[in-house]
Amino acid sequence: MSQLDINMIVKEDAILKVMVTDLSGSFKEIISHTSRLNEIVSSGMAYDGSSFSGINSIESSDSILVGVPETLVQIPQKFADSEKAEYMIICNIQTVDHQPHPNCARSQLVRLQTELERVWGGGKLFMGSEPESYFISHEQGFTKGGGNSNYFNPKDPRTLIITEISNVLNQMNFEIERAHTEVGDEQFETNWKYDRAERNADRIQYYKLMVHKVARKFGYDVTFLPKPYHNRNGSGMHCHVSVQSDKENLFYDAESTDMNFSVKGLQFLTGILSSSRALAAITNPTEVSYARLVPGFEAPVIASISAHNRSAACRVPAIADATTKSKALRAEFRFPDPLTNPYLMSAGFIAAGLGGIEQQLPFPGFVNINFSALSPQEIKEQKLTMLPRNLWEAYQEYSNNQSLADKLGTMHQAYADIVLEEIDDCQSYANTRSVHKHYLA
Repeated sequence: MSQLDINMIVKEDAILKVMVTDLSGSFKEIISHTSRLNEIVSSGMAYDGSSFSGINSIESSDSILVGVPETLVQIPQKFADSEKAEYMIICNIQTVDHQPHPNCARSQLVRLQTELERVWGGGKLFMGSEPESYFISHEQGFTKGGGNSNYFNPKDPRTLIITEISNVLNQMNFEIERAHTEVGDEQFETNWKYDRAERNADRIQYYKLMVHKVARKFGYDVTFLPKPYHNRNGSGMHCHVSVQSDKENLFYDAESTDMNFSVKGLQFLTGILSSSRALAAITNPTEVSYARLVPGFEAPVIASISAHNRSAACRVPAIADATTKSKALRAEFRFPDPLTNPYLMSAGFIAAGLGGIEQQLPFPGFVNINFSALSPQEIKEQKLTMLPRNLWEAYQEYSNNQSLADKLGTMHQAYADIVLEEIDDCQSYANTRSVHKHYLA
């Protein structure tokens, strides 16, 4: 991402925003000065880790933030918070003895990338994500009415904002591939070039921050809620995955009759699908996440892989140029939503995929039926595996998945505690629809 010269930037009188993601996925900021940049990327910056969700307890609160040079970006001046130049850098969290923090999802993702590289021919997980969201007017807030008739709409007045978002992100070296209005009225999506999973997660965090900054200049804000409107499509974050070495796409096998997927590639994908009910606690981490994952709608609810089928939890996207298939072959997981911690999600995918390889899980085959047309009874009759219907169900699956626990280490339990806190926090608030339905009973 970064093409900036640190040695030049430290000489500037400029703002440095030190960024870090806590275990819940919240993006945090400490404001500093560029004169400290060399220090932050070498020895780091000490901070109170107990103030960040899932990192440290108060009796052992100190941790160290160490900047990752390749994440250094400059905020376009038009959207800076001051008249001075502003830069951002993303950090890994370390313990006080400068070891990777066991509850830092970015650090643990890098560790799991190394494990994947060892197990599978130098391969690392590459990802490209497609976060969806809704514009919200500062004056009107959440709008009433609306529908699902806005896909690729050039007449939507908010395309001006979408274009500006794309321009800003390209200035930050995103390499935007496409951006467009989505199905729901006031909904939009942005895609950028795929990269190593940790770099893609960096971009997700920067993207969500900058989208807010840009939208606010136009009198709007943005919500990444997975289901802000009951009568419009939800907002997901489809994730394209492949495992690649420096030389080749390890998903690809020219001799394979399974859409040219290699044996290990299918084992990797099967591992993710077989753990999808547990992974849902990560990929769909809030109560409102499960208002999107409802049978009969576009969002996938069946843990199955399919060719070109958008109703499946995992599909194989079409490749327009057949000559690029050896490089472009990938799978798209369609159930995650934008509220996930992207580092933890990627780490979970690797952990589950490695489990599939280690256990040599048999590939169940591609299933090409319209899952969204199936009733709950038909799903049961065909013995299809559904994703969890609520966060409590996902929490139980996650807590009991020993394979994920072994690979994620102490971070597994620390995150389980965060999910349980989310459940308890929302438990006493009755579902609005249920209240209206039974108010006068």
